[in-house]
Amino acid sequence: MRAIWRFFVSTELTIILAGLIVLDASWGSIISMKNPQIFQALDQAILFPWLFSIGREHLNISLWIFILVFLTAIFAINTAACALDKLYSIFKDKRPWQLLFPQIVHIGFLIALLGHLIGSIYGFRSPGNFIFQGQTIEVPSQPGLSLRFDDIEMKASRRAGLEDLKTKVALLKDGKEILKDDIRINGPLIYKGISFYHADQGEAPTGLILKTGVEDFRIKFGGAFKTGGGAIFKLGRIIPDFALDETGSPYSRSQDYRNPYQEIISLDGKKAWLPLSAPGSSVKLEGQTIELVDYINTPYVVLNINRDPGIGFIIAGSAILVIGMLLLLFLRGERAELVMQKAD
Repeated sequence: MRAIWRFFVSTELTIILAGLIVLDASWGSIISMKNPQIFQALDQAILFPWLFSIGREHLNISLWIFILVFLTAIFAINTAACALDKLYSIFKDKRPWQLLFPQIVHIGFLIALLGHLIGSIYGFRSPGNFIFQGQTIEVPSQPGLSLRFDDIEMKASRRAGLEDLKTKVALLKDGKEILKDDIRINGPLIYKGISFYHADQGEAPTGLILKTGVEDFRIKFGGAFKTGGGAIFKLGRIIPDFALDETGSPYSRSQDYRNPYQEIISLDGKKAWLPLSAPGSSVKLEGQTIELVDYINTPYVVLNINRDPGIGFIIAGSAILVIGMLLLLFLRGERAELVMQKAD
């Protein structure tokens, strides 16, 4: 038992492990660059579920991660054993309290590492959540919790380009608003361990402005409108690359919006197809000329929603580690004497 303990508290083990971790990580960085199609998914996944599914299927290029996890685990045991050994020695022999400072650093490192372990097993990552202004979406894996996108504010200049961006959102629990806040480019909204990150923004058509006679109508896609004469029309499906087959039936030649057409359906079920490529196009249906005046463009944002249950440990461990480093720099031995001399 003593031999095992001496093995784990040895400084030589620390040096060897540090060197092996650097070599393994370097090997992994090369493999990652050569296989981006595999490792891109890792940025949007929880480590261990990914490792034992996709990683296990591609063991030839993910082996370095298994090795890294193993080496890190041994390194953590080595750090914990060294810290316990030193703490026992300090308190037993009543040695100077300044010797506790390196152990504070070790403890902070272990707490932060524990946080990363928890976040690598539990939680979720939900990238690419597309939300239009005014729309509400459910937060993944959080029953009753939803997010509403209210507005977006951008500050830009010719010299610096985009200087600031605020995505104004509201969180709702069972339909009741519980929080209103902003999401910035480098400032996610964090609520009970769930982080909301801004990924992209823009505008996209969500409806059409149509004209019949002298009347204009603003209709959302899938909506309906009624003319002054009592005729009712509904917007049906959109065909992105419109064409007609041998029987005269419409179909799409591709999924690209090269030649989009909007289906318009009358109350009697009759159909007409309105070209959407440019305003000014028109179609006749039920004796009415329906003209495309413009598009209704609505702002949207793309959010990445992640939940990391270990984030509290990471923050606490990092804070303890920084405190330990500051104590080492300014209050240990000769450094403490220099600080006191300058103060005098």
